[in-house]
Amino acid sequence: MVKKILIVAAHSDDPIIGVGGTIVELSKLGHRVLALSVCGDRIDGYSEAMRLLGAQAEHLDFSYGQIEEERFSEELEKLMKAFDPDVVFTHWQSEILYDHEVVSKHTIKLARKFEKQIYLFEIPASSLDFQFDVAVDVSDSYEFKKRSIELMKNAFEKEVFEKEIMPSIVFPAGFRGIQVGCAYAEVFKHLGSRFPLSPYRNKLIDLKRL
Repeated sequence: MVKKILIVAAHSDDPIIGVGGTIVELSKLGHRVLALSVCGDRIDGYSEAMRLLGAQAEHLDFSYGQIEEERFSEELEKLMKAFDPDVVFTHWQSEILYDHEVVSKHTIKLARKFEKQIYLFEIPASSLDFQFDVAVDVSDSYEFKKRSIELMKNAFEKEVFEKEIMPSIVFPAGFRGIQVGCAYAEVFKHLGSRFPLSPYRNKLIDLKRL
């Protein structure tokens, strides 16, 4: 069954850093992926990068550090109603960057309202105390992840791209792969959908299998 996947990210590089390999794997399975950058600046190469990964690129017109919460929430709700995703990916809840936290808060709220499956991704430079419970093997899509961010290098200052963005692409996937038992991985926190809300569901231990 083909599913619709919505990725809501604050900035244009965030979908690649947090979900790039997973986008490739989802698109290979035939799912439709829409990647939204809430900020509309620094998007040089964004559409091309998303096309390489297999996603449709969309962006809003907010600027870095200047997301108006009420208007963002209204625009995101319109998009969710129009696209009607089955699954939503967005930022981790505890973030250093204001934009990331704002996007996470409102996306989770609306995804809960519309009872969508929710997955939170990590941005290594800004996610605080990230905890994951699911992982995706991106060993076959890792090179696409690297190639896609290269298409966007002109959107960023050279030093930022080389010292922050590229390391966020290159190193975490290998580290997470070591943790979960594959060459490269992307990891997520699964919040489920609106019901049930308890974070402890599916945590019961089968004592017969100890």
